[in-house]
Amino acid sequence: MNADDGYDRLAALIGQHRGVAIFRRFSNLGAKDLLYRQAELVHLEAQLQKVVCEDRTSKDPDKEAYQYSVFDLLDSASKPDKSHQWQKVLETRKKLEEYCEFAELTV
Repeated sequence: MNADDGYDRLAALIGQHRGVAIFRRFSNLGAKDLLYRQAELVHLEAQLQKVVCEDRTSKDPDKEAYQYSVFDLLDSASKPDKSHQWQKVLETRKKLEEYCEFAELTV
């Protein structure tokens, strides 16, 4: 087999003549993955809402303050027993960033 056969030869041809490049977009698979990502975000959103509600009604003055003070919420990161809401925010943020980036490429 020659090094100029198969994918190497095809890649060289496409590299020289971009107009001949035909690539499958996997549209159905991309759409399905986007739907899965949406479902993950819906689940995380519900979890975050639950944690917010629990903190708001906890009778813990620190946790009750989170709904009014981003400073207090951020500060909770240094208190492992009080940082559940902030950790859920960070988890949701990461998934949302991934979703937005993927959605931009897929649509």
